[in-house]
Amino acid sequence: MIEAVTRILDRCATGHTNICPTILYNEGWMTRLLVEVSKDARIRLGNIDFAVIEHWYSEGLMSSPFLARSRKDDLAEGYTHADMALGDFRVDFANRGDITVEGAAGVFGVLEAKMGSPLSTGTKNAPDYNQASRNLACIAFNTLSTRHNIFFAVVAPQTKIDDHGIEAQVEHGTMLSQIARRFDMYDAGSEAYALKERVLERACSCACSVHSYESWIEALAHHKAYPDLVEFRKLCYRFNKIG
Repeated sequence: MIEAVTRILDRCATGHTNICPTILYNEGWMTRLLVEVSKDARIRLGNIDFAVIEHWYSEGLMSSPFLARSRKDDLAEGYTHADMALGDFRVDFANRGDITVEGAAGVFGVLEAKMGSPLSTGTKNAPDYNQASRNLACIAFNTLSTRHNIFFAVVAPQTKIDDHGIEAQVEHGTMLSQIARRFDMYDAGSEAYALKERVLERACSCACSVHSYESWIEALAHHKAYPDLVEFRKLCYRFNKIG
């Protein structure tokens, strides 16, 4: 059956495809391939050292400091989907796919992957709390009681990084301010607000960065998979109409 799936995907970039090409040629698969090859090559991408990354998982769920604590919690938000979690953690496959950071120390981080779209600007309850800030708050919250080295990065085409002003949105001070304002929506005596200083302090220790697919692939120029990664990126850009 896996061979049949492979044949379907092989036709994806041809005129005989049976599925929409972007089912394969998208930010999810671009990032999964890059992570897999980067682990094999044991490269360092900015603050991310793939030589010490034990595990990766795509589309896991991270708990938030702002989960509902009662049915009447009008300020609450749901779990955050982590495009790519990396490091020392386990996933509860039996339930929703929740991520639990493991051990007293280690490494844990999240990659937010984009192809053509910008970072989402906020949530229903907090319009000024963008996708980058939500990820950072969740990373901090999930490592509050550990000494893990933590990181957060956004990966996207270079043209979209420039067009959408992604680097400015991932600026550490900007994200910390958004997280602080999110806590300030709660009463000072609430359970959520009580976490504010601890989450902000932990978030301060997170290494945050932005990387283009182009630069990441070039960091793998010595690897045997390099030509295939270049071709896959070109097809992603073609089918997602990225110049």
